[in-house]
Amino acid sequence: MNYNECVEYILSIPKFNKIKSNENCGKILEKLGSPQDKLKVFHIAGTNGKGSTSAFISSILQKMGKQVGLFTSPHLVKINERIKVNNQDISDQDFLNTALQIKKTIYSLFEDEYVPTFFEYIFLIAVTYFAKKNVEYAIFEVGLGGRLDTTNIFEKPLVSVITSVSMDHMEILGNTIEEIAAEKAGIIKRDVPVVYFGDNEKVAKIIEEKAGSINTRTIKVLSKDISILGKSNKAIDFSVHNMYDKYGCLTVPFVMEYQTINATLAIKAIECGLTSEKIDILAVKEGIKNTVWPGRMEQVRENIYLDGAHNYEGVEQFVKYANEVSKEKDVYIIFSVVKEKEYHLMMDLISTIKNCKGYFVAPINNSRAVAATDLAEYLRKHVDSFVSSFDSLKAAYDCAMKMKKTEDVLFFVGSLYMVGEAKKLFEA
Repeated sequence: MNYNECVEYILSIPKFNKIKSNENCGKILEKLGSPQDKLKVFHIAGTNGKGSTSAFISSILQKMGKQVGLFTSPHLVKINERIKVNNQDISDQDFLNTALQIKKTIYSLFEDEYVPTFFEYIFLIAVTYFAKKNVEYAIFEVGLGGRLDTTNIFEKPLVSVITSVSMDHMEILGNTIEEIAAEKAGIIKRDVPVVYFGDNEKVAKIIEEKAGSINTRTIKVLSKDISILGKSNKAIDFSVHNMYDKYGCLTVPFVMEYQTINATLAIKAIECGLTSEKIDILAVKEGIKNTVWPGRMEQVRENIYLDGAHNYEGVEQFVKYANEVSKEKDVYIIFSVVKEKEYHLMMDLISTIKNCKGYFVAPINNSRAVAATDLAEYLRKHVDSFVSSFDSLKAAYDCAMKMKKTEDVLFFVGSLYMVGEAKKLFEA
């Protein structure tokens, strides 16, 4: 089996199964020598902001001179993106070798009676690879939920982080914000501090109750504690009231204000996780300032951005920013989404963008995608602007570029699958 065959095999594995237990993964890891016990882990859950917060933590630790493993999902272009050491993707050869080792281990335990899900397989590769690389710290982003997630196999991480929680994946996690918050709070463990975003009182109550039941310390981050000091089209300067004396002015290299919250969560996580050593203030500031996280309001060309706002809260934040931009420039949008999202509500939001001159609805190569024609039909009922569906993302992009002026802004927004396809388009 070569690398391409290996990736094809893993991608063919179902993403989910009906087994709601990490028992089999635990057996596999034990057979592999329990590599998870060799890792000092930052465990990150939440609806939005998990990846960005993880990236901020990784960047800070690297600036402190640490060897850092980072496990995130989904990938945009290549599966290797999910597993990084010091911001370098796992090599094709290391991916293949580790995957084959795990495949052999699984067969020795279960023969053909058990096959891990896609996410479990990638997780097992990451844990094994990080242990082999002797990383000093490993950051694991939850795949889905928290309580039943494969990443929750870590018995005692250094710190648990819960980012913004909102309505998403209701078919799996629950139909109320309280139910979803309870799933996220499932990563909370005794004697492991919890850093969380607490603007939503219902979410905060669930987290505090879960932590209180096992006498676990909580550290709450609130948006009202963050002051925006300055903005440009590339970065935001901000300060945190209860951290100002220590860090002063901080800079995130992103244009969305919510990234100041994710950066603050990351700093608090570092402070909680590295209690045995002095925190390098300059490393924190430089780590935040130099964080890279693709596909989240990422500028790929002059006045062209990719934003994987793939749920209602994400689109809400996107629309807030797009309306700021539209005060000075005309806006054009390429949009796509998958079926399980609240896509009608998402389109209701994007239809409110002022000075949006055109909506270009593109298909994505995914069985869960909503038909572009259906999305376009819905949008036409809500906007007076140009709306059209296309047979390909490139066709949508070509049409948008013919219509927009150089100074106008084009956003790719919606599904991360579309963002990944867009990145391939621009990298070709």
